[in-house]
Amino acid sequence: MKSQNCKSRTLLPLAALLLCGLAVGCAPSVSGSCNDCTNGVRIPVPNIPSSEWPWSDNYYPPSLYPIPNVMPLGSIVRSHWHVMQENAEASDFVIYRNEFVGSTTELTPGGLDHIAEIAARMPATPFPIVIQRSMYNSDPELDAVRWQLIVRLLADLGNYDAARRVFVAEPYSAEMSSTRAATVFGTN
Repeated sequence: MKSQNCKSRTLLPLAALLLCGLAVGCAPSVSGSCNDCTNGVRIPVPNIPSSEWPWSDNYYPPSLYPIPNVMPLGSIVRSHWHVMQENAEASDFVIYRNEFVGSTTELTPGGLDHIAEIAARMPATPFPIVIQRSMYNSDPELDAVRWQLIVRLLADLGNYDAARRVFVAEPYSAEMSSTRAATVFGTN
């Protein structure tokens, strides 16, 4: 019996609101009264001066409209994950030394596939194309010839802004030996 009484108390204001809202011409005024309702139901509306904007504390006082001060789960670290994803995508546009045959300008089959993938993704992405420079920058002439080759290949594949976007530099990630990589990734 007690739960029914409790339900009727919570539903009574909702029913009064619905009844007042369905009546023709009935709307709560700024003063907080419903002048056109014949049944005498009053809907409390905060007294809002016309100079106040809807986003002010007086328009939506925290006591009437509580806003939770707890952020949704994962919303704080989401930007961190987005930055990591952007960095991973940018590293897709790095042409490493092992994609060339030895100390030449000839690309390996994997290097040619990588150039084709880069050329297909270039128009839709803002990332620069980085050619990994020779070890300790020991052969800048080789790096310059590799730069010309990559620019020409990308331009032949339809990316005419390749000369602006291709650079010879160190890649974003550090180089690892096979022994160190096996240790980092947990395989022996």
